[in-house]
Amino acid sequence: MLNLYDKLREIPLFQGLTSDNLMQIIGQTKFSFKKFGKNEIIKKEGEKCNNIAILLSGDVKVVAHADDHSYSIEEHIKAPCILQIEHFMGLSPHYTRTFTSVDESDTVEIGQSDLMHISDEFIIFRINMLNIVSAMAQKAERKLWHPMPTELRARIATFLKLRCLSPIGSKVIRIKMTRLAQELGTSRLNVSEALNAMQADGVLHFSRGIISVPQVEKLR
Repeated sequence: MLNLYDKLREIPLFQGLTSDNLMQIIGQTKFSFKKFGKNEIIKKEGEKCNNIAILLSGDVKVVAHADDHSYSIEEHIKAPCILQIEHFMGLSPHYTRTFTSVDESDTVEIGQSDLMHISDEFIIFRINMLNIVSAMAQKAERKLWHPMPTELRARIATFLKLRCLSPIGSKVIRIKMTRLAQELGTSRLNVSEALNAMQADGVLHFSRGIISVPQVEKLR
């Protein structure tokens, strides 16, 4: 319980609650704990999001696919974090990414009825939840209005960053060069030349439809 208490204090959803509040929540809430071994799927794309799942420990690989599954982007996240809280309710309460444990990982899940009870009893928790979801919605809307770069290298960087959960860290995109060219509205030759230049600068590596970016924040 002490470990759960410490982990919850690190989650933005529970920040601002007093020690007594947290102990009360832990005592009154049904938490579903799950342990995952190496390369086990924690949540799968398309799976119904019935509970809020919190990653308590471990590193997780996250893979997202285009709607037609013609390309994918892989990145990594570290505990503690909530897995797609924005998909817990609404029009499509399903996970849109697949989360796989890199080594051993632990999660805890909170059901909808328990979440509503906590939200009703603790206004700070309710405000935190609204802030998190609102911030996600506002960031998503603003991305649509950012000017698209004219330089192809910058457009490749923007294409990747717009589809990632995190703006930092390593990413792997699996995409055919012809599809990337189509997405960027240019020719395959232009994309090839831009990728070669970026590889020469050491900001990425690509071969056979796989683009690896060690630090996406360094892409320009």
